[in-house]
Amino acid sequence: MKTEMQIQKENVAKLLKLIAENPDLRVLPMVDSEIVADDGYNRWTAVFGSAQVDEVVSMGERIYIRSDDEEQLINEAYDKLYDDKLTDKEAEKKAESIVGSYEWEKVILVNINES
Repeated sequence: MKTEMQIQKENVAKLLKLIAENPDLRVLPMVDSEIVADDGYNRWTAVFGSAQVDEVVSMGERIYIRSDDEEQLINEAYDKLYDDKLTDKEAEKKAESIVGSYEWEKVILVNINES
């Protein structure tokens, strides 16, 4: 079984590799809500989690991650097309087009996890 330190080293090594391979991409830390659940302190401890290249879009107070949320967004767009005079196939294609037209930004996501 890997130790926390071994996992941390592997995660940081992967992050550095992704940065070297994608120097023009913004690094976007994604902080676990468990880390900052209390406002009584100025600093919290955390560890580097996994890192990956993905796309994100910010809508209101939420950031959507394409690999995690695209299907949900397509379903929501599809549901809004209910009253349109479209076949299911046409509505599905239109919903995919709507979500595809969002201003997705390609980034390096870094999960920051509770230590």
